Amino acid sequence: MKRFKQIIAVICCFITLASCGQDHKKKNMNNSFNKIANLYKEVEHYNIEPEYYIEGYQSGCFYEILVNDVLVFKHYENVGLMNHATPINSRILKSGSQKVTIKLFPLGKIDSKEYTTIDADDSFRLKIFKRDKKQPYEAGDYDIVKEHYATLTDGLPYYEETFTFEAEVPYELKGWSESQVLTEMDQKELEKEVLSYYKDFSKIISKKNSEIWQDKLINREKEIAQANYFKKEDTKEIAEEYLESIKTNFFEMLPIENYELVFYGDGKIVKLESKEHKKESALISIEERDYQGIARKAYIFHGLSLHKLKDSNKLEIIR
Repeated sequence: MKRFKQIIAVICCFITLASCGQDHKKKNMNNSFNKIANLYKEVEHYNIEPEYYIEGYQSGCFYEILVNDVLVFKHYENVGLMNHATPINSRILKSGSQKVTIKLFPLGKIDSKEYTTIDADDSFRLKIFKRDKKQPYEAGDYDIVKEHYATLTDGLPYYEETFTFEAEVPYELKGWSESQVLTEMDQKELEKEVLSYYKDFSKIISKKNSEIWQDKLINREKEIAQANYFKKEDTKEIAEEYLESIKTNFFEMLPIENYELVFYGDGKIVKLESKEHKKESALISIEERDYQGIARKAYIFHGLSLHKLKDSNKLEIIR
């Protein structure tokens, strides 16, 4: 599932995997993130459980896709993509009209050639489809909700377009619907607050304090679990993802630097994003991971989207 963080760059590899330690230590680790593992007990289930997906198809450009002004997918590598349908239920707070924004960017420098514009012979197509999670799934067994083609002309330095589609879901999430518009705040003061939150959270991860860690995340994970109709095996898998950072044999938290303050959710959600790793969280660790039986060190990007509830002055994690 690998939802809350991404392993995107292998730094170096080792030949063997080390032991996890003594039995009592393993038992304590297995109890870590148990609140998240048990979130399935709070998930409501329905006769029909629609799952919505979005998928982009491009040629000659990089792109981002946002649903309700929250990033759901990005493509900044000069390689083709196949079968990368992305679930978007966690960005759909309730039934009704949903906003989709596509942003297209030139490829930049590739080998010895510089691509500075988007042209008419480039292309972008987007497809939104849904299926009922309660029903057995076979390849291609889904309903197309919307298909959209970008209309491109020569010499575009950037292309952006927003349109809507209708979604029907049985749940209703609060999400950021009642949050403050952070773009209306003093931006220097807000940046100090956000940076302070990231630094405090970095210390929690560094100390591997799973109890505080999961308490900070629990509201986010509860909404995501409901939006995706998670069952026991799903929330257990999410908890195990977090547990990877606890039991890793190598761990290093990187300084929070070279970042930018970025807003989503129509100004109600704020993040620190890395300038070096485009559209990734600025909260980064280097951890050891198992890759086909070999332990390797990799960058781990800890997703951290913050908001302030109405009549509150405290930042909280929302996605």
